[in-house]
Amino acid sequence: MLASLNHIDLSFGPQEVLKDVTWAIQEGECWGVIGRNGAGKSTVFKLLLGQLEADQGTVVRPTKERGVRMGHYAQDLAPETHGSVLEETLAAFGDVERLQHEMGELEHRMSEPGGDQDEVMDRYQKVTEAFEHLDGFSIRARAESILQSLGFADTDFERPVETLSGGQKSRVMLAKAILQGQDLLLLDEPTNHLDLPSLRWLEGFIQDTDATVAIISHDRYFLDKIATEILELEQGRSRAYEGNYSEFMEKKEQELELQERHYDQQQAYIKNQEEYIRHNIAGQNTKQARGRRTHLSKLDRIGKPLRDRRKVKFSFPETQRSGDVALVLENASVGWDGKALYTPLEQLQIKRGQKMGIVGLNGTGKSTLLKAISEEIPFIAGQARLGSQVKLGYFDQHHQNLDPRNTVFQQIHGVTPQAMKQDVMGFLAKFQFRGDEVDKPVTALSGGERARLSIATLIRQGVNLMLLDEPTNHMDIPSMEAMEDTILSFTGAAIVVTHDRYLLGRVADSLLRIHEGKAEFREGSYEEHQAWVDLDLGSEDEAGSQPPPTPQKSASPQAKPNSPAKPPSPDGAQVQPTKPRPIDRDKQRAVKRFEKQVAEAETKVAELEAKLAEFQKDLAAMDPTDWQAFSARLDAGKALEADLAYAMSDWEAALGALEDTQR
Repeated sequence: MLASLNHIDLSFGPQEVLKDVTWAIQEGECWGVIGRNGAGKSTVFKLLLGQLEADQGTVVRPTKERGVRMGHYAQDLAPETHGSVLEETLAAFGDVERLQHEMGELEHRMSEPGGDQDEVMDRYQKVTEAFEHLDGFSIRARAESILQSLGFADTDFERPVETLSGGQKSRVMLAKAILQGQDLLLLDEPTNHLDLPSLRWLEGFIQDTDATVAIISHDRYFLDKIATEILELEQGRSRAYEGNYSEFMEKKEQELELQERHYDQQQAYIKNQEEYIRHNIAGQNTKQARGRRTHLSKLDRIGKPLRDRRKVKFSFPETQRSGDVALVLENASVGWDGKALYTPLEQLQIKRGQKMGIVGLNGTGKSTLLKAISEEIPFIAGQARLGSQVKLGYFDQHHQNLDPRNTVFQQIHGVTPQAMKQDVMGFLAKFQFRGDEVDKPVTALSGGERARLSIATLIRQGVNLMLLDEPTNHMDIPSMEAMEDTILSFTGAAIVVTHDRYLLGRVADSLLRIHEGKAEFREGSYEEHQAWVDLDLGSEDEAGSQPPPTPQKSASPQAKPNSPAKPPSPDGAQVQPTKPRPIDRDKQRAVKRFEKQVAEAETKVAELEAKLAEFQKDLAAMDPTDWQAFSARLDAGKALEADLAYAMSDWEAALGALEDTQR
C-alpha cells in the first residue's frame, strides 16, 4: 500500500468537510477522484501530502522515508527556481547533478597514478549505483521528451520560466510532477491547460506507466480512458467504485434505484405503523401501540435519495421563434492586426436548432470567431448575418456580461427590473444561489459560481442563438451534465467552442475545425470524426481514400523464431512467413482489469451468501414474540439480500465484460 486515509474527519471551523473518509491506494491502480466543487477532493490530496492534519483518523503518507517516489501537480503550484524551463523540470533531481559531478571527479582521480585506487573504485561504484537508482543516465532525456509531449519546442527548454504564460507554467509543473512520480502521481486537474494532442499523450502515458496514479478531474472522457477505480466524495463522505467513469455512473444509478426502493419500503412501513398507532393508542391495544411508537422513535430512518440534487437545472427559453436560418457566414475570416488566422469560409449556414462545435488547437481563432460574430471585434474578411428574428446571446469564458459592482441578486434583477423579489430568488435557486449567497458580490465569486451566474444572466434575457465559449470550464460534473442536457433541449441554434470531448460527443451535430490556416466544416458527430477532430490524421480513413488491404489468412501456423525457412509452395512461389500479430496492450489491460473485477466479485458473493446462510439460522432461533428485535433483524436481512443482489449484478457485469474483451 502506497498511501491511505483511515476514518478521517476534518472540519474548517464550523464547516464539516470530511466525515469518516477511508481510501487506500495500492500499487498499479489508477484512481479518478470526483465530486462537486467544494466536496473535499483537493483536501484529500493535501492530507496525503501533509499540508493538512486530520481532526480524527490516521493518514499513511507517501513519503521518501517509506521509499515512495511521488510527483504532485496542482494548478496553484509555483516554480521553485528562477531558471530555465528544463532547469525547473529537473529541480527535484539535485542529487542527480551532485552525483554526476562526483562521478566526474572520481573518474579524474582514477586516471591519475598513485593514491588509494581501491578506495576510489569502491566510492565510484557506490556513487554509480546511486546515480543509476535515480535514473541519472536517462533523466534529462526523459525530461525533454515529456516537455515536448506537452507542447514545448526544443527552443523553449532554455527560456526563463518567469517569461512563460500561466498555462505554460502549469505545463512545466505537470512535466516536473510526471518526472518525479515514478511510484505515485497525485494530479489535481492536470488537463485544464492541455490541447488535444497533449491530452492524448497524457492519456497514453497514464495507461502505460508503471506508477500508481490518482487524478482529480472533471473531464469525463479522460476518466473513461484512464481510470481503473473511482473515488467519489459526496457530502463529506467517500465511496470507492471499480471501473472507469461510465461504469461508476451505471453502478451509481443502480445504487440510487436501490436506495429509492428501500426508502419507499420504509416509508410505507412507517405509514402503516403510524396508522396502527392512531387507531389503537387509546383502545384495547394501547400497549402494543405505545410499543410501536417507541420502535418508530428509535428506527434508523433512510434519508431520501439525492437524485434531484445531482444536477443543476438550466433552461434556455426562446423569446421568439427565429427563421429557419439562424446565422450565415460569408467569406468570413478573423485575425489580429489585419492578418487572417485562416482562409475565409466561403459560406456557412447555421440553421435553427443546429448545434455546431468549433474545435482546434489553442490560438487558432476559435474564440476570436465568436467575438466577431457577436460584434465585439470586426472580421478581417467577410461578414456574419443574423437570420430573421434572431436574438443573440454570448457566453465568454471571462464572463464579461457580469457587472463587478453588482451582487448576485442585483445582477439578475437588473435584467428584468419589473420582476418581483420572490421571482428573482426562485430563479437564482435553480442555479444554486440560495439564502445569503444572493447577496455575495460578483467579485467574491469563485470561477464556477461566476460561470453559473453568467449563464443565468443570459437565460434571463432569453435568446434563440447562443454562442458558448468553453461553457463547462470551472464546473463540476453534475453541472456539466446539466449544461449538456440544456443545450440538447434548447430549440434555438448553438455554437460551442470547447475542449471538453464528452460535451462535444453529446451535443454537437456538426463540426467546424480550424487547423493549419484552414476552417473546414463537416456534418456529423464527434464520434464520426474523432481522428479528424483530435488531429490524429495518420489514422483517419478519409472519404474517398483506398481502404486498407485485407490481411491474407495463412493455412499454416506462424513460424517460430529462428525456425528454418518454409519450403516453397507446390506452384513454386515462396510462402512468406506470417508476421506475428502486434500485442494489443489496451486489450491486455482491459482483460487484466476485468479478471480482477470477476475474482473480487466472486469473493464478495461467496462472503455474502455465507453471511445470509448464517443470518437465516440466527433468525430461525429468535423469539418472534420479541417484536422489536425480530423486526430489526428482518430489516437487516432485507439489506443483506439487497447487497447480495447487487454483488451478483456486479459479478454478471464483470463476467460479461471479460468475455466480450476476450473475443
